[in-house]
Amino acid sequence: MNMIKNIKILIAGVGGQGVVFLSNLVVEAAMISNIPVSVSEIHGLSQRGGVVTSGIGLGAHCTGFIGKASVDFLFGLEPLETQRCLSYLHKNSSVIFGHYRIQPYSVNAEITQYPELSVLATYLEKQCKEAVFIKEFAKHIDPILYNVFMLGRASRMNDFPFQEPLLEAAINNTLHGTKNKETMDAFKLGVAYEFDKKQAPLNS
Repeated sequence: MNMIKNIKILIAGVGGQGVVFLSNLVVEAAMISNIPVSVSEIHGLSQRGGVVTSGIGLGAHCTGFIGKASVDFLFGLEPLETQRCLSYLHKNSSVIFGHYRIQPYSVNAEITQYPELSVLATYLEKQCKEAVFIKEFAKHIDPILYNVFMLGRASRMNDFPFQEPLLEAAINNTLHGTKNKETMDAFKLGVAYEFDKKQAPLNS
């Protein structure tokens, strides 16, 4: 059995972004590695656009339950949902989030204000150990695969527990045929993603 320090991963997004699928890939990577893993999924509104989060615990006696200041690695598939998860982070957390807005009812009804992305990105860079902001996704991939694109980029982050070859194996174990190829292509584009930090993040 591979030894790994306990790590809590939180995946946050909205319905239709593939939160559960991304969670399944992480779990598959853990199982291939013989790492103990547990998952605690919390679904909000069942329709497309409802809030969906998935907590994953890696390591012995590490549950998927997510508490305040307990998340070591955050995937923010949607910026507003990334902002909602700030209280779960600590100073040694790592974060990856992307510029793909899906405005929920609360924003359209002017109940909640949508975050200014430049402010959010700067805050995360200052408050967390490592923060990656996906300013622009590859234009020719389906938005449903943005989650896998982010997984590819996450594989190059310092504290993400799974690297590229293991995640490729997880994809191959999970998908076959055309879906496998499309997913693998998006994953590899994410691995290769580079962002010029001299260029300011988008404001909206």
